[in-house]
Amino acid sequence: MRTLTYDLPVRSEQTGTLYDHCVRAIQHGLRFGSHGLPLMGCGDWNDGMNRVGEQGKGESVWLAFFLFQVLQEFSEVARLRGDAPFAEKCLSQAALLTANIESNAWDGAWYRRAYFDNGEPLGSAGNVECQIDSIPQSWSVLSGAGEPMRSRQAMEAVNDRLVRRDHALIQLFDPPFDKSPVDPGYIKGYVPGVRGKRRAIYP
Repeated sequence: MRTLTYDLPVRSEQTGTLYDHCVRAIQHGLRFGSHGLPLMGCGDWNDGMNRVGEQGKGESVWLAFFLFQVLQEFSEVARLRGDAPFAEKCLSQAALLTANIESNAWDGAWYRRAYFDNGEPLGSAGNVECQIDSIPQSWSVLSGAGEPMRSRQAMEAVNDRLVRRDHALIQLFDPPFDKSPVDPGYIKGYVPGVRGKRRAIYP
């Protein structure tokens, strides 16, 4: 049974610069699970997957790619601020992330989406539902963190399995959540396919 807590926001007694705030946010994000990937908590980009990591152990592959890009870009900001130690920390953590992604997130033909609290993968060919998710494949390219040949193979899988040119659609993932015992969160409450599709525009 879940307990909801309601509270009134108050002004913090702590102060700092925007740079300080960014550093603290990044440091807070440098929390990893057993696969060396960022903890997912009760949702990452997709808040509908709010039960994947609700016990504090689930990990997000998409967030690994996103965090890699944040670390790479913020290392330059830190250098401009004269904060060489944090710049180096950003780069070392980014390098560690790429190693963990390639070791623990590759499914054989595309990148997995996440790991549940119990260590079971999501977005894997072995899953009954949500075998492939477009987000980690796209971000393996956008972030530059994916191994090039793997990223190419992953995007080919997206093209083959998720792009529906006959309906001008790109599915977010496939198959949709429906009847399997896996419970990723409230995304499963949607009619199959409704939340798992995004419209694409073709010439």
